[in-house]
Amino acid sequence: MRDRVVFTTSWDDGHPLDMRLADLLSGHGFKGTFYMPLSNREGLPVMGPGDMRRLSERFEIGSHTLDHCYLKRVNDAEARRQIDRGKNQMEQILGHGVSGFCYPGGRYTWRHQQMVVEAGFEYARTIASFHRELLVDPFAMPTTIQYYPHTPPSLVRNFIRQGEWGRRKGVFGVALQHGDIMLRLQRMLDYVCLHGGVFHLWGHSWELGEFDGWRQLEGFLVYAAERISAEDRLTNHEVLHHSVAHFSRRP
Repeated sequence: MRDRVVFTTSWDDGHPLDMRLADLLSGHGFKGTFYMPLSNREGLPVMGPGDMRRLSERFEIGSHTLDHCYLKRVNDAEARRQIDRGKNQMEQILGHGVSGFCYPGGRYTWRHQQMVVEAGFEYARTIASFHRELLVDPFAMPTTIQYYPHTPPSLVRNFIRQGEWGRRKGVFGVALQHGDIMLRLQRMLDYVCLHGGVFHLWGHSWELGEFDGWRQLEGFLVYAAERISAEDRLTNHEVLHHSVAHFSRRP
């Protein structure tokens, strides 16, 4: 018997368009986790404290460092400051704890992972793709696919670079067969529904205008809603607890 299938989404960078994205998700009954910095050193706008608080009433908010800092580009002292202050300032704005962290650009080392643990986070998300398995390492949460129309050569480079080829080859093979992003997502979800596990879609709201992403995402959510029951639509934090509960039941 296959594992239960759960569906989660996550969105990075805290762009003001996240509010539109949140309305789209909730309109179709889906949850999501939004990873936010307090500012963005690359110049992109981020939503203000009021919108952050309003968004947190409906969705999980996670930290994305203080100012979207790529941790491998700075020394350890600055990396720790980015992680600690990003969490503390976000908690002050929201008025409650923040349990999830996302590594900007997916770039980190074991030292950064330990800093995230020491900062008091419960889990951290990566950008590792083509995964469907339940979470094993809470501080290296993988994903299934980025919501972006990557070309086949780009998918191949991603697959080779990230390793764990045996574990990822099934989902990767499905993704590679379909150049159209809508069909790609549908067939990947079908594969996860057949074999079990987690379907984790992630992306950036600020990119959706580049490729007719809003319309196509709504179409995919309609498709997913027909296949994923309401109780199986989770936040990233709920995926963590679902995975823990699954492994605790194993003999």
